[in-house]
Amino acid sequence: MATTYKTCVSAGAKTPNAMRSVITRALKLSDYAEARLDFLDSKDDMFCLLDMLPHDILKKRIVCTVRAAYDGGQFAGSESDRLDILRKVAAYKPYRLDVELDALQKDKKLADDTSGTSILASWHSFDNMPRVQTMRKKILKMMSYTTHLKIACMAKNTAESVRMLEMYKWFGEENRKDGATTHDNRKNTTGSKTGKNTLISFAMGDAGMLTRILCMHLGSPYTYVSLGKALAPGQISLEDVKALDRTMSKPRRTS
Repeated sequence: MATTYKTCVSAGAKTPNAMRSVITRALKLSDYAEARLDFLDSKDDMFCLLDMLPHDILKKRIVCTVRAAYDGGQFAGSESDRLDILRKVAAYKPYRLDVELDALQKDKKLADDTSGTSILASWHSFDNMPRVQTMRKKILKMMSYTTHLKIACMAKNTAESVRMLEMYKWFGEENRKDGATTHDNRKNTTGSKTGKNTLISFAMGDAGMLTRILCMHLGSPYTYVSLGKALAPGQISLEDVKALDRTMSKPRRTS
């Protein structure tokens, strides 16, 4: 069976025009683009970019992220400013709005204030690979806020990388019994009580590079890639992913 890998290009630039240019190029080759708004010089630039992007493209193909410095991002302002920006970005209703689990837990109103858009709850560990139970607990907490989840942790070896992929089997079991309805983001577009839960789980760093491909074989809706310089540790280029996709899709010879 042919394999088609869905990709999301991480786009980071200092000005709205430069960011729009990267996103435009990315969407000619990729299914989605991640607008790393934290790379822009000011919050005015962030909203300038969002105003530039066609609404139908923003709604269907753009993941918006405002990553704090302590979580691997470039945002230099205060946390209260960042949370205010997230609320305002939510009003644009992008395809996904990436919000860290820590932010959702610290600001009890944030999930409700951003319920008009589709939240991607995320959690990262840039220093080490946590225990399996720790990651499971993080995922369960994220599931109380939204149906779209992302967890990425730094791996130092193959065994640690495999640990990230092991999340999918457990997640599938949790998915079958999940009934959380805590926030409106738990609802899907048809208005049912719970939408389908999706998980993006991969390992960061050179040791985790292959998990960025293997995760799609286990249920991840897409993988994050770069157009040029990687914006995250171990991120693979879009060109390499497409080359691998072509190789994997070739018919197998039979004797």
